[in-house]
Amino acid sequence: MRSEGSSRAEAEAGGESGPEAARSPGCVVGIDPGERWIGVARSAPGSNTALAVGTIDLAASGDGGRTELAGMLRGLELAQLVVGLPVRADGAADEQARRFAELGGALAAHLGIPCRTQEERHTSGGGEALARPSAGKARRPGARSKRRQRREAPQEHALAAARILQRWLDRHPA
Repeated sequence: MRSEGSSRAEAEAGGESGPEAARSPGCVVGIDPGERWIGVARSAPGSNTALAVGTIDLAASGDGGRTELAGMLRGLELAQLVVGLPVRADGAADEQARRFAELGGALAAHLGIPCRTQEERHTSGGGEALARPSAGKARRPGARSKRRQRREAPQEHALAAARILQRWLDRHPA
């Protein structure tokens, strides 16, 4: 039986939410997969706090991010991988969610750890997704330039991965 708050997408993608998903000792790794970037976050062993680690550029990766992910996590005792899945408003998985679940499964297999899923609705943007003026140099206080937005885009993916992982950690405390 799935725990409260688990989604149909998690079940369709093979994610586990009940006692089967109990935490193992070691770091839990969270990823926010995308078409171009994979955001990466992790917890410390036995910790319930997610930390953004970095972002993998899939355009520069020849193996779907496997080597880069292993490099980011080198030297850590890994327990499991949590993959953020985009779901439709009705909670059902679509083709993109299925592809991302497969990517997560391949990455987890490469790392030798189990793969779990977590719905990723409302994890991107973190309040920064407000409309920005596009004309002129004058910006309201706190607004970011286009150049700064492009430079910070990869960091946003790592922060989204941390939000996904934090949501999963909150549902599965150590």
